[in-house]
Amino acid sequence: MHVNREGLLKKAAAALSVAITVGFLVIPKVMKFAMKKMINLSPGTDVRELWSNTPFPLHFYIYMFNITNPDELAAGGKAILKEVGPFVFDEWKSKYDLVDDPVEDTVDYHMRNTYIFNKEKSAPLTGEEVITVLHPLIVGATIVVQRERAPMMDIVVKGLTHIFGELKPFLVLPFLDIFFRGFPIDCSSDEFEARAVCSAFYTGEVKSAIQLNKTHFGFSFMGNANHSDAGHFKACRGVKNIHKMGKVISFNDEPELDVWPGDNCNEIIGTDGTVFPPFLSKEQGLWAFSPELCRSIGTFYTHKSSYAGMPASHFTTEFGDLKEQPDYHCFCNDPDDPDTCPPKGTIDLQPCLGGPFMASLPHFYLADPKLLEAVDGLSPNEHDHAIYIYFELLTGTPFKAGKRLQFNMDLEPVGAVESLSQLPKVILPYFWVEEGVALNKTYTNMLKHTIFLGKKLTNAFRYTLIILSIIGLGGYGYMRANNFDTMQVAMPPIFGQKNKVENVKPVTPTQNGTEMANGKKSPSVSQMDLTNRPDSVERF
Repeated sequence: MHVNREGLLKKAAAALSVAITVGFLVIPKVMKFAMKKMINLSPGTDVRELWSNTPFPLHFYIYMFNITNPDELAAGGKAILKEVGPFVFDEWKSKYDLVDDPVEDTVDYHMRNTYIFNKEKSAPLTGEEVITVLHPLIVGATIVVQRERAPMMDIVVKGLTHIFGELKPFLVLPFLDIFFRGFPIDCSSDEFEARAVCSAFYTGEVKSAIQLNKTHFGFSFMGNANHSDAGHFKACRGVKNIHKMGKVISFNDEPELDVWPGDNCNEIIGTDGTVFPPFLSKEQGLWAFSPELCRSIGTFYTHKSSYAGMPASHFTTEFGDLKEQPDYHCFCNDPDDPDTCPPKGTIDLQPCLGGPFMASLPHFYLADPKLLEAVDGLSPNEHDHAIYIYFELLTGTPFKAGKRLQFNMDLEPVGAVESLSQLPKVILPYFWVEEGVALNKTYTNMLKHTIFLGKKLTNAFRYTLIILSIIGLGGYGYMRANNFDTMQVAMPPIFGQKNKVENVKPVTPTQNGTEMANGKKSPSVSQMDLTNRPDSVERF
């Protein structure tokens, strides 16, 4: 085969031009345009359907910290904790009362989370295990009053005594009672102090309480939140600007919170955590607004990874040290005094929840070592206690994620109550939860056979052309160096052979296995001797 030097140069240049123009410019733009049409929250899209009614449950694990030495703790001793869990729940997420605004490109909706106890995955735990924890109302209420409303302490103590009788520092109940079924609050007393305390229940100030009848309430950590309204959201649909898809614009009809003493801390950043926009960069991180924390939480990129054979980016987060972050001193008790900031690795939730609770990573992972030293029974490690997200940046898909959070009571002695007067000053772990998801093959295969198959074919196309152009340019350089205008290129033998059909010997007509003379044709079916045909055919 003869190769012309100038012709080779033109073909190589053309291949390189096509690879750059089509492979790197045209096809990516076409794919991006198609993805913008598919990935948004407008009615009728697959993303809208998955977002509004997630067709699979998230896993929700609850781990309790059982206080094994309550008497010692009440006397000021060091708490010895034993982790009990996980109690496994299926968490179903849905949105309802959706209202679209095509002009503003937004959607209003309410969120609902439903938790169903999974007996099989919780086994051998049944939910009836008796747990000893600090009494969230007796201890929690008196600590808050001592800090913020000290003159009212006598009224509160007398009111709690009318409601609960003896003011014991510990609650000893089955797990399901503490978290979902609840324990009773008797507000039937006509005493002034009791009515003053119970007014917080009737007005809804105690968010975890449910009114059972005219005079009684039930209190549990999550019973009131189960299958109920988790808030009114307004978010961008992403039709006009795909990069804003899912961004929360307002929560409960307010564009920002009114919880913290500073605009930076009250700002709502990111999505509601159930959807993320496509075309993200690892530098942007992933942000989600958490109503239960009254703030937004951001994660940062750590390294490349993979999931189900597809490339993924690993993200995580930590709460850091607020003392070293002046822009976020509004999360401290006094923004002008860094010494009032919570310890490293914790978040003060009292302004948000109304009780003396603090959040951290489980087992005080990445927190101030002093917190870990103050209690026994913890063993922090990255594998079990870090927050993680395996994320696909192009489509905005979280492949696998685990949001882990520990709730602690910011404990201190309460001098006005004898049974609480010797409690130690310590941040005591109460429980921790993990909310997570891992996409199964049904959804990963959808991505593989659409987005990633297209990416692979595109890469194969453009890099094949680039390789061919490099070979062509190399051949041109060789011919020019040797002053060849043309060059004979030897082709593999398979390309030089004649068509094998041409060499096949013609078939000679036969009859009953005997060659027929003079090229005589075989008889037709009507002329054939069929006298030896069997009468029947043996069937198998």
